Amino acid sequence: MEFPNSSSTQPSTSKDSASYNFLRGLIFVLLSFFIIITLVIYIAWLILKPLPPDFEVDSFTVSNFTVSGSQIRGKYDIQVTMRNPNKKVDYYVEIFDIRVNYRRTRLSQKSEASRLLFLEKSNQTSVKAELDSNLSRYVRKNDLENLGQNLNRGEICFDVRMPVSTTLNYGNWPRMERSMLVYCKNLRVTFSSSKLVGKLIDRRDDCFVLSD
Repeated sequence: MEFPNSSSTQPSTSKDSASYNFLRGLIFVLLSFFIIITLVIYIAWLILKPLPPDFEVDSFTVSNFTVSGSQIRGKYDIQVTMRNPNKKVDYYVEIFDIRVNYRRTRLSQKSEASRLLFLEKSNQTSVKAELDSNLSRYVRKNDLENLGQNLNRGEICFDVRMPVSTTLNYGNWPRMERSMLVYCKNLRVTFSSSKLVGKLIDRRDDCFVLSD
């Protein structure tokens, strides 16, 4: 009986082991390099301490507003001003959606496609949106009753929310992206005697900016 020569498999095994060790070492080096670069960029931005953009509601108008049955109808026209408080950093701001809410209920449909805006340092720009009713959304009974009561009194507080992505730009530095939620709460709207048209009482309202 003949036995296979085990010595013939040793060179192949050694080559496989060397290749594996080389590949593992290369992955470790690349991963370490990536982590170091990421830390350097993060620390650099921490030193610079860029402030998030400021958001304010300039105008908010509700028209053809009716509450009937389990549906809320209306059109919402809003203008929001974005301001860059930084003197050295530019922003690219992408707005994915603008939402009009009453308490926990979303009243507006999804706005048009996302918009990418360039916000220069120490500068500002405005965004307008026209939104229709979200008739497919279920309205909670308590919210519906409360909304009808406030409409009869001639004043309703709405909320506006905007999911936003920002990209910080500073010279030749690598850019940094952040996801934010802009939350404009308790926008007081008074309605005319017909209760069909309402306008914002306070011309400008600051918004909260929640970032990741």
